[in-house]
Amino acid sequence: DLAEVTAFHYDEYRTLQLDPDSAVIALCEAEKPDCICLVLYRIPGSHLSVPTFNTLNILSTKLDIPIMTIWGDLQGLVTCKVADTVTPYTTLNIYTALLNGTDLLEDKSNFYYAWVPKDQRIFHDFNAVRDIPIAYIGSSRPARIDAIKFLHSNSIDVLRSGGEREKHITTEEYCKLLNRVQINLSFARAGVSGPPRAPEVDVVNARVFETMLCGAMLLQQESKETEYFYTPFVDYVPYNSHMDMLEKIRYYQEHTDERIKIAASGRDKTVEKYSAKRFWTKVFEIMEELV
Repeated sequence: DLAEVTAFHYDEYRTLQLDPDSAVIALCEAEKPDCICLVLYRIPGSHLSVPTFNTLNILSTKLDIPIMTIWGDLQGLVTCKVADTVTPYTTLNIYTALLNGTDLLEDKSNFYYAWVPKDQRIFHDFNAVRDIPIAYIGSSRPARIDAIKFLHSNSIDVLRSGGEREKHITTEEYCKLLNRVQINLSFARAGVSGPPRAPEVDVVNARVFETMLCGAMLLQQESKETEYFYTPFVDYVPYNSHMDMLEKIRYYQEHTDERIKIAASGRDKTVEKYSAKRFWTKVFEIMEELV
């Protein structure tokens, strides 16, 4: 109830062999939006799925519409280059995943760090029966598969599902699974593209907030990024090795009350501090100040 939203997807126009740039300009001329929220991962004009520089210039300058962007992968040099090309046309830039994500940007002004907002009409605790002891729902990256194989070799069964390019499940199916899970595994390392960053960096991804909202206990690799939002052993449980992960799974399987208490703390903190409504309220406040 904070705004009226019109969604515009370039891919849909490309599929219909229509000109999305002309269409989005015409739409903005007709609707006169208070702002545009832009999400893209390619340099403008480099692909039919993204607007051209000329379109961004018309929207931001000729039509005088403030543009905000949201970035989820600024740990990657490629994404930083995209952000640098777009920044001249933006008023506000929100980024997630890691606090120092703007280190590689040429222009760091008007970049604000935030959590990943999730729709609580979908992501919430159903109070369902939690009949899945351990789960990992995500992509099959080698390090993650190695961890799960280690657990299997030590008689810990892990439900695996999901992955954007693997076994696709809907958002609703994903939430239903999380509501059946007791302990949800998460991995806090993300690869980067190009120097000068290390091969992998700590991040806090959407899975953290999704798990919390759905009431499962999060068991995640140690990460200073997660600690920025949550307190270890109060809101979630960190681990630092395969053996440590195994031992903590066994411990919290035996100490149900502690697991439930930690899961409830994580859920309550997310609802109170990291809701989608609080995210957008803050974003709009900053945008009004900048405009």
